[in-house]
Amino acid sequence: MQSEKNQDQLDYKTLLANAKQALKLEYHKSSALASQLQAIKTQLEQVQAENKTLRESAYEDVIKHFEARTQAAEALALKTEVRQRFLEANGCNDDQSFDILWDSIKNKIQIQDAEVRIVAQNGTPKFTLTGSMMTLRDFIQSLKQDPISKKFFYN
Repeated sequence: MQSEKNQDQLDYKTLLANAKQALKLEYHKSSALASQLQAIKTQLEQVQAENKTLRESAYEDVIKHFEARTQAAEALALKTEVRQRFLEANGCNDDQSFDILWDSIKNKIQIQDAEVRIVAQNGTPKFTLTGSMMTLRDFIQSLKQDPISKKFFYN
C-alpha cells in the first residue's frame, strides 16, 4: 500500500510537472500570438494612416487640378477682355501685335479671389490718379502712355 501511495504521488508529481510544462508551453504560444496580434494591429494602424494621407492628398490633387483649370479659364477670359479693349483702343484687329503686347504685360495682371488686379513690378496694386483701383480700360490707357508698350498702339 505504501508503494502504491508512493506510486500515486509520483504519478501526481509527474502529472503536475507535465501540466506545468504544458501550461508554460501554452503561455508561450499565447504570448507569441499576442505579440503577433499587436504587430498586426500596429501594421493596420499604419496602413489606415497611409490610406488617410493618400485620400487627403488625392482630394488636394483634385482641388488643385480644378483650381488650376479655373485659374486658366479666368486667365483666358481676362486675356480675351484685354484683347478686346486693346482692339477697341487700337481700332483694328492686330492679333500679332496683341500677342507680343500680352507677353510683356501678363505679369502685371493678377487674378486673386476672382478679382482682377493690375499690379506693379513689386506686386502692389496700381491705382489711377484719382486714387481708385485701376480698371482694364485705365490699364490699356496707361499702356498707351508707357514708352515700351505704346509702340503697339496706333496714334
